[in-house]
Amino acid sequence: MSSGNTQSIDAARPEVWGKDLMADIKDNLYFTQNGMMGEGENNIVQIKNDLKNKKGDTVDFQIVRKMSAVSGVTGDDELEGSEQQLTTVNEQVAIDQWRDGVRLKGRLDEQKNAFSMRLAAKSALTVLGQEFLERQFFLKLGGVNNITITDVNGTVTGKYCSWSNTPDYIPDADTAAGSGDRYISANTSGATSLADTDVLTPALIDQAVLKAKTCTPKIVPLRVNGKDYYIMFVHPHQAYDLKQNAVFNQARREAEVRGKENPIFTGALGIWNQVILHEHEYVPYLDASVALNSFRGAAVGTDFAKDAYRALLCGRQACLYAQCDNPNAWSEETFDYGNKHGFSIAIMGGVQKTMFTDEYGVIAVDTGSNQGA
Repeated sequence: MSSGNTQSIDAARPEVWGKDLMADIKDNLYFTQNGMMGEGENNIVQIKNDLKNKKGDTVDFQIVRKMSAVSGVTGDDELEGSEQQLTTVNEQVAIDQWRDGVRLKGRLDEQKNAFSMRLAAKSALTVLGQEFLERQFFLKLGGVNNITITDVNGTVTGKYCSWSNTPDYIPDADTAAGSGDRYISANTSGATSLADTDVLTPALIDQAVLKAKTCTPKIVPLRVNGKDYYIMFVHPHQAYDLKQNAVFNQARREAEVRGKENPIFTGALGIWNQVILHEHEYVPYLDASVALNSFRGAAVGTDFAKDAYRALLCGRQACLYAQCDNPNAWSEETFDYGNKHGFSIAIMGGVQKTMFTDEYGVIAVDTGSNQGA
């Protein structure tokens, strides 16, 4: 038997790169890095891998609702025949595919560059895939299905809001009234009266927590280091307003999150009333001058008077992510008689907000902002 160096097979390289790319995307997601995403129930985003090894177009998530008030028996009374039944809800998440790619200028241009264009393409497409998935989580959690939604810089972010699954929007009656089973507006008169001065405050967070604890079904908090916590995602402009609040700043000085080992605390803005606050730029934002209506969609929903920011208070299993086998996660092609190279990324899966029968595991909190856009 002859000896020598083991060489890779050209045909296998794209598959290796694809697996590496998808691992990079998943490991660098905000939810993963901060301990909020995993296969267990005690996560904001619950993952299911049913379609990684088999074919299909939907993934079933079995959601077990919290049991009713304590009943049971006492003493030597017979328990048989008096047991409770578990209430389970089946949530189906449909899958879809999203792709994007880059094409290099040509071999001469590649020759002029000292760095690897292939590595540069992989790095850029990895970040693009990460951003696509993260936006999906926030669009679904926020019930955003307005394709004209932008970020504060005017970049359209709602184009793929209905990718894989159409988001369940906040009922128009709730935004009009300023309150609902899973909704609070900083202005109790509703969306049409929302003003820049209607900002996020500790009192508004308290209202969201009260709603989470008393709604039906209740929103179950995460168990972190033996204690119960909700997670609230806030837009940077909402975070700015909160940092100007004297009551919140006093609480931060007296009970800072530094030193906590669990990753869920590491990137937190602070803790207030069992709520770990996380600032993220993908929290839904509505530019009223562009969208001219609501988070729901063009020419429908409740008109918002001012730009709005939708903070999201989440409990367990607030969002579902169906992962699939992704054989074409990374593809390479040549064009122009081999002179040009192209690379593409593909993400196959599905994202949806969890519905517990007819309600969901997140409370939307709409506010204005003194910071403005």
